[in-house]
Amino acid sequence: MCNKTPFKHTRWIGAFALLTVAYTNTATALPAECVTTPTARGNDAITCTPAQWNGVLVTYTHGYVAPQLPVTGPDLTLPNGADMPSVFMSYGFAFATTSFKNGYAVEQGAAAINDAVDIFNADTAHPPAAKVLAIGLSLGASVTTMLVEKQPKRYHGGLALCGPVGGMPYEVKYLGDFRAVFDYYFPGIFPFGVVDVPADAFLGWDGYVAATVSAMSANPAAVGQLFAVTGGAYDPNYPQTFAQTALAGLFFDIFGMHDIIATAGGNPYGNLRTQYSGSADDVALNLGVERVRSDHKARHYVRKYYEPEGELKRPFVTLHNTQDPAVPYRHEVIYALKAAKEGASQWLTQIPVERYGHCAFTSEEILSAFNVLAQQALQ
Repeated sequence: MCNKTPFKHTRWIGAFALLTVAYTNTATALPAECVTTPTARGNDAITCTPAQWNGVLVTYTHGYVAPQLPVTGPDLTLPNGADMPSVFMSYGFAFATTSFKNGYAVEQGAAAINDAVDIFNADTAHPPAAKVLAIGLSLGASVTTMLVEKQPKRYHGGLALCGPVGGMPYEVKYLGDFRAVFDYYFPGIFPFGVVDVPADAFLGWDGYVAATVSAMSANPAAVGQLFAVTGGAYDPNYPQTFAQTALAGLFFDIFGMHDIIATAGGNPYGNLRTQYSGSADDVALNLGVERVRSDHKARHYVRKYYEPEGELKRPFVTLHNTQDPAVPYRHEVIYALKAAKEGASQWLTQIPVERYGHCAFTSEEILSAFNVLAQQALQ
């Protein structure tokens, strides 16, 4: 794979790239070498084996899909339009992926990927995989991180694309804080609080988008304070990215809060003791912002699925936009510190992409990052 570069340098970027990743999950047409197998969990495992197989299996875990959508096969299309199974098979790798619960699904995604590996290894048409490399996108990167950390005998390396590698507790806190601080500076847009989001709130999304863009356009001073307090990403060359980042954070609250509460068995977000800073009047902000109490059971669930430890025994590569509006690049800093604390920095390779966007990568960037993983894991 190292010597072949069949992809043009096309940018995977758009005004609402995040919403496209999160809200859609259109199944890709599969190559003839792929087999779809129903599992005992009710999802489908997809396994693909090339005629000239090198003995290595690559797994792929898709990103967050809005829970309001039906569960379908994952979108396996690379930014340049090529399908992942064909690309990896062209280099001799077998490929496996699967569908699983929409919404917050780190637990379910990990179980489903394990099932797909089991199904592949049980196929008598070929021997079991000598090595398995895991790839995950966005929320799927959290699955990949967990599999590589917790099951190093099964997964021989991982590639986390634009993922919350610093931990889902941090991600939940960032998104919850963004909504709380947003409401302080732009009150009245949402007729409900950070966590008491009605199950049908997503039906009003188009109206919330219009109101958000209008309010932010009318009050740039408040926009500046919102981003100073939350640390949200933006591209200073493109002022519209302020609204795009705001909508990215608000999207997961409106579409996903009801689901994560149901999945975690309670509310995992809390800010009772959070002291916000960076505004023009921190005292007023801290007195006026909505305060929310989290549930112990839900916090425990989110830590379990998943709070990384940084205890690596296999190569782990990350690819992340430095200006990510949905999963802040600070995740990478947090994970690097964890790996260093565990004495595992030698296993970690972090590749920053200087660009605004969530998962705003080219096909070439993704495959180059995989190249790094393959060289480390398969030597």
